[in-house]
Amino acid sequence: MHFVIYVFIALICLITAVLFTEVFPKWSKALLALIGAGTTGCALSILIRKIAIWSNAFAQPKLWSTAGICSVIVLVVIIIAVTMSNKKKAK
Repeated sequence: MHFVIYVFIALICLITAVLFTEVFPKWSKALLALIGAGTTGCALSILIRKIAIWSNAFAQPKLWSTAGICSVIVLVVIIIAVTMSNKKKAK
């Protein structure tokens, strides 16, 4: 159930950022990106933990360290996508 809640919050952040791009200042978009990356990372870590439990292939990973790693990866992907988008707009 937590997985669904985190995915829902991440989708709300994404939808809000897309719909109100022209209205929000840069700091609020950055805040939405941080919240979205954090909740997406938590959702991914819960998914990884559930797969580890179901498959019995390896020991259960710790939830908070996995959530931190996933959040950082998602945040890096967001930053790369934004910089690529800005380069295309500049041309």
